[in-house]
Amino acid sequence: MNVYIKSYLWVLIFFVNTLTYASKLPEWEIVPAQSEITFTGTQNGAPVTGRFKKFTGQIFADPSNYKTGSIDITIDMNSIAAPFEDIVTTLASPDWFNVKTFPNAEFKASKFNKLDDKTYEAEGILTIRDKSAPVTLKFVVDQISNDQALVEGSSTIKRSTFGVGQGEWESTDEIQDEVIVRFKITATRKK
Repeated sequence: MNVYIKSYLWVLIFFVNTLTYASKLPEWEIVPAQSEITFTGTQNGAPVTGRFKKFTGQIFADPSNYKTGSIDITIDMNSIAAPFEDIVTTLASPDWFNVKTFPNAEFKASKFNKLDDKTYEAEGILTIRDKSAPVTLKFVVDQISNDQALVEGSSTIKRSTFGVGQGEWESTDEIQDEVIVRFKITATRKK
């Protein structure tokens, strides 16, 4: 057996073991009517807020030990909502999210750090457009019951990291580079 095949087999064994472990953790379903993902940018010193109306996710977590587990959230970028239609049109355009070419954004994480009794960090990879970068989400978990949890948190990202805001929008003089992403997820344990 050559070295390449041996290396491949070890990677395959690691991957299968990881999937087997994740499948033993309880799976949680997002309750869409009680969940939201919002974003706030700053244009000319004023906040501009929007949200994504549609997103799905796979969440595997043990309520007694949130350090173990994984999340995979997919956001439908065509579901952008904002106070004014011209903001929605601009954000959907090729210079911004380019939703025709990149209809989804995704956040995946499998590393969690406990900060205190209810506060955690998830270290993962966020993909927007065709760019992926490490992002850390800080969140609080409120275990409503054994079968329901509320997770609220946020992260500040830089739009330029993901190629969001190109052409005439590339400068951060008018629209700041930093964007605050907030989320509130209600999830129920899958039976």
